[in-house]
Amino acid sequence: MASRLFFKTATPLSFAAIAVASAPVAFAESPRRSIYDNDKKEEELAPVPGTIEAGKAREGDIEKFEKEHGVQVENVGGVTIKSPKALESNIKVAREWFAAKVEEGNKYIDEAFNKYLAVENSVTKTVADLKSPQEDVLPAGIYITVAALSGSILTRNRNILFRSAVPLAFGVAAFSYFLPQTAHNTGALIWKYEQKVPEVAKAHEDAKESVDSFAKNVRKALDDGKTSLESGVHSTRKFIADSTGLQLPDVDEKKKK
Repeated sequence: MASRLFFKTATPLSFAAIAVASAPVAFAESPRRSIYDNDKKEEELAPVPGTIEAGKAREGDIEKFEKEHGVQVENVGGVTIKSPKALESNIKVAREWFAAKVEEGNKYIDEAFNKYLAVENSVTKTVADLKSPQEDVLPAGIYITVAALSGSILTRNRNILFRSAVPLAFGVAAFSYFLPQTAHNTGALIWKYEQKVPEVAKAHEDAKESVDSFAKNVRKALDDGKTSLESGVHSTRKFIADSTGLQLPDVDEKKKK
């Protein structure tokens, strides 16, 4: 009876003692660590070049690997970076070639634009030098156009040669008459360009000499005809006066009066 009472009393005390003994002891909380912190140095964690095995990267191994494989090995933040020298060299050559071609293209475009500006300025200056400030283009241009159209109308039933040459001749003649200074400047400009081609310049000189000779002969023929006509009229008047005694008035005397 006494043993049962002792067992009932000792059992709860035993469980209480075991619970107290097995309770965790509270210590000061340790500081948290970052998952990126390393216990070892980065150079010790860097893998051996060409492998994935962790180990300390020795300079001799790196140099040997660079010579064998022709690459440059660098350790950046614990990561081994391999840069092929041949690839870098080719990329450099390609970049320099592309930059040179771009520069050549820009230079070509600049030269072409400068040539265009030079031609534009030359044409503008040439056109400005052709026109005389003392001559009005608008009414004279209308007269020249009418003259050229008149030549076309006069030769509408002729062959193609006359229909092409006569309007041009009428237009040139009207141009020389209504805009003499501008026509002179235009002729000088045409002659300037013709001198660059000796054959054309010689043909122009020959044509000009032929035209001048023809005009001179025409003027001479007109003068001779006028002189002959006046001589014939004078002889006829004298014959009438001698034959009939009728004195006809002289035109020259009328003009003097």
